[in-house]
Amino acid sequence: MSVILDVKHLSKSFGENPVLKDIDFTVSKGEVISIIGASGSGKSTLLRCINLLETPSAGEILYHGENILSRNVKAPRYRSHVGMVFQSFNLFNNMSVLKNCTVGQRTVLGKSREEATANAVKYLEKVGMAPYVNAKPKQLSGGQKQRVAIARALAMEPEILLFDEPTSALDPEMVGEVLAVMKKLADDGMTMIVVTHEMAFAKDVSTRVIYMNDGVICEEGTPDDVFVNPQKEETKAFLARFRDKG
Repeated sequence: MSVILDVKHLSKSFGENPVLKDIDFTVSKGEVISIIGASGSGKSTLLRCINLLETPSAGEILYHGENILSRNVKAPRYRSHVGMVFQSFNLFNNMSVLKNCTVGQRTVLGKSREEATANAVKYLEKVGMAPYVNAKPKQLSGGQKQRVAIARALAMEPEILLFDEPTSALDPEMVGEVLAVMKKLADDGMTMIVVTHEMAFAKDVSTRVIYMNDGVICEEGTPDDVFVNPQKEETKAFLARFRDKG
């Protein structure tokens, strides 16, 4: 598998507070990597560094061998290749569903209105939201908003999709519809990094699981490695609270 992203010795501090400490991992084409861990372990900060929403304090992030932290990398163009879906949707409330999914294509990728619209409709159909093209976000449920957010990210035709706790802001009955879309993307071969507390998704859909604790990668491996045969005491303690949920 070809390596798309290579994170090397990545660190991030906020003031005197180190949040990420010497993170190393690679992402290869077609992988679905779930990042699990307690709140405050650095998971979301890691994603935000990968997407240049935070500037790392040290280290490198190589995208096809190019260090994206160098001065000549244009963040919006890079983000069109490495898209992100947020827990709070981040839709433009004053725009229709369709316009939410075309504005980035037109401003960043320079697509025509016709091309951007056709592309947006294609991905809205993929996530089951094509009937809502003229709706505004306030008219949608949380699950519908998140599916639109996924379609918006897909419309940029990224090489990798980052998901930052994509179900944590949803009512329980809406979680399933979003996870189903994500599972279909995984089945279709989309390269994904997913920060999640949905352990069943991490166990059943991931090709690799990373457990973070206190700003470091404590353990990583296949879902079986991490969930069935964890090596570190910290991993065992974290997973123990999910055992009874089956």
